[in-house]
Amino acid sequence: MGILNSKIILAKGIKMDREYVNVLSYNSTQLLALLNSNEHYVNSSITFAFIGGKNTNIISCPFSYNECLMSNYIAFQNPNYSNKWFFAFITNVIYKSDGMTQIEFEIDAWSTWFEDWIKKPCYVLREHVNDDTIGANTVKENLDIGDVIEEDKFEDLSYTYDYWVIVESSWQPSDNSSSGGEQFSGIGIYNKTISGTQMFAFKYDTDTSDNRIPSLLDLALFLFRTNSDGHINDVNNIYIVPNSAVNQTKLELHTTQAGTNTFSFYRLQWDTDILGFDTSIPKVTSFNGLSIKNNKCFCYPYNYLFVTNNSGNNNIFKYEDFYNQNNCVFKNQLAICNGVSGRIVPYNHKGKEWDYDESLPLAKYPTCSWSSDAYINWLSANAVNNITQIVNIGEKIATSFMGGGVSSNGQQNPSNISSGLSTGFSIANSIGNFIGGFYSASLLPNIQGNQPTGDIAWASNSNKFTFRKMRVKDENIKIIDDYFSRFGYQINRIKEPNIIGRQNFNYVEIGSSEEIGNGEVPTNFMNTINNACRKGVTIWHNHENLGNFNVSNNIV
Repeated sequence: MGILNSKIILAKGIKMDREYVNVLSYNSTQLLALLNSNEHYVNSSITFAFIGGKNTNIISCPFSYNECLMSNYIAFQNPNYSNKWFFAFITNVIYKSDGMTQIEFEIDAWSTWFEDWIKKPCYVLREHVNDDTIGANTVKENLDIGDVIEEDKFEDLSYTYDYWVIVESSWQPSDNSSSGGEQFSGIGIYNKTISGTQMFAFKYDTDTSDNRIPSLLDLALFLFRTNSDGHINDVNNIYIVPNSAVNQTKLELHTTQAGTNTFSFYRLQWDTDILGFDTSIPKVTSFNGLSIKNNKCFCYPYNYLFVTNNSGNNNIFKYEDFYNQNNCVFKNQLAICNGVSGRIVPYNHKGKEWDYDESLPLAKYPTCSWSSDAYINWLSANAVNNITQIVNIGEKIATSFMGGGVSSNGQQNPSNISSGLSTGFSIANSIGNFIGGFYSASLLPNIQGNQPTGDIAWASNSNKFTFRKMRVKDENIKIIDDYFSRFGYQINRIKEPNIIGRQNFNYVEIGSSEEIGNGEVPTNFMNTINNACRKGVTIWHNHENLGNFNVSNNIV
């Protein structure tokens, strides 16, 4: 019969499962300590013959039927044959007599042989990583991201609210004189672009916060003066540019007259530089009102930057593609020309210092129209000194309608308009006095230059770059974050699997024909271990927390 010195420990409340979904990273000493703890220990005996012989998975033991029923796990050892401890799941309990109960068991291959094999490189499909730096893990996941929402928005106001009007002309009125000037013949260079004309700049004040009319009086007088000099045909282009396109250190101030009216203008000096500035967008590393555990949630497609010029050109930029640690940097480049030539270029992006391939163009700015028709010719010849009066008339028209003529609900108030005109000021009569002498001039030929190409983007103040910080909406990002917490990240490469490295558990899943390791383990048990890893196994490092996926699982 043999020596009766084989040992058995009966334990309860052991959380591992026979399907090897959840296992422990305990060695035999740690697992024996768990089984012998007050919480799990039920009974033990050392009066057994050899346990677990060939094709034998039944033990007849002197434990009570009740003790065996409350137990789900055993450990046994056959000292005469080996010092190795075997660990097993109780699969059935059969009552034999008051002093004898039969236990059927199944060897726990993972726990029994965990310290006897060594992991090796294999094709890892998923695992919890030991480096969760934002951007370190970007392998595509086959997850439904659902809808996206805007976390935040930034608009670069460098392109709005502050403008210049550029006049390209070959004629420059002389300073401090109401007639004469200088004919330009040659080339000019502006932002490295060669031009056959000179450029003159006029500040375009669009501040209407106090109901002011945008100030373009200097521009109007410049054109009247040019026309009265007989050189209106030398005006080639008139267009609007943002303030950031003008190098103000290259502006040369001139002051002159149109009749008795003094006005100023700037001439652009040669400029061989390309103007530019940086737009820096902080990366999104947290979501408002949400606690995110896995940093892959802050990568594309769960979190990204959408950039648009608000006129049909846009692109998605991934935060992780910018290798500046904290910000996404875009280089703004501008050149003065008809409609303005501008773009933003991602900087330090996808391994490139300047990623021109993914630049976005600035939408075109308006091109203005001008004319020297019969009426303007007549004004230039006969009434140029009255230009201020014309502008004042326009301002009074606007004041009447903006000040007293519009009610709080946006409707015109006729009584207010009437009161605004009842002080002896008559718009109709004032303008009529100018038109009265026009008939004889109406037969003069018209001269027109260019046509307006202003668009709604500029008129609505949206001709700029908008940076929208987009992410998956709350409900779905939480689902995705929980999925990563449970199953780690997609890996899809050959490496040594991470079976430790996290505070409480590591998930590992290898290819269907891969082997996680090898060692002094019987083939059938090693195959069980490999199969567990092929379907995906969660390796717990603390039995007390086993199964609690809400527990903290930081990298250690």
